[in-house]
Amino acid sequence: MTDLNTDICTIPTLSGDPCKSAVVWEVTPERDVEPYVACGQHVTAPIMRASELVPFSARPI
Repeated sequence: MTDLNTDICTIPTLSGDPCKSAVVWEVTPERDVEPYVACGQHVTAPIMRASELVPFSARPI
């Protein structure tokens, strides 16, 4: 991982633009979704788009 001051959350907001908040979590879904980094408010955003619940682990970075 790079320095937290240079990492930003790239999860799209409702407007479609990337969030750009500081990235603080590394998220590892157990299936069907690639690992990603996200700010606190977007930790589950990519896995919530799945058709069923996706177990995951998240660790602060």
